[in-house]
Amino acid sequence: MGFNYQLACGAEVNTKEAQVVWTDDQLRKVFRSYDSNNDGQLSWDELRAAFKYLGSHCSYFRTGRALNYADENKDGLINLSNVELSDLVNYAHSCGYKVF
Repeated sequence: MGFNYQLACGAEVNTKEAQVVWTDDQLRKVFRSYDSNNDGQLSWDELRAAFKYLGSHCSYFRTGRALNYADENKDGLINLSNVELSDLVNYAHSCGYKVF
């Protein structure tokens, strides 16, 4: 969605919304906020909800790929206090999520 501005000279300017890449800290906060049971880990459902929030159109696929990429010990959970969270953030960056 853009905005139209009328300049003093009568010309109309149409701007576009800015699209900014999420920072590492912002992504960490998003993922941590979806730990609904506060166990320090993201389950499949919690991770899928986080990807939906980030704007994923295919959150089921994205969740599977993220677990495959970031779940180091293959327990089906993303540990939010170790390298798995960093790997998850790196994966989200590789997907190109942006703040609108």
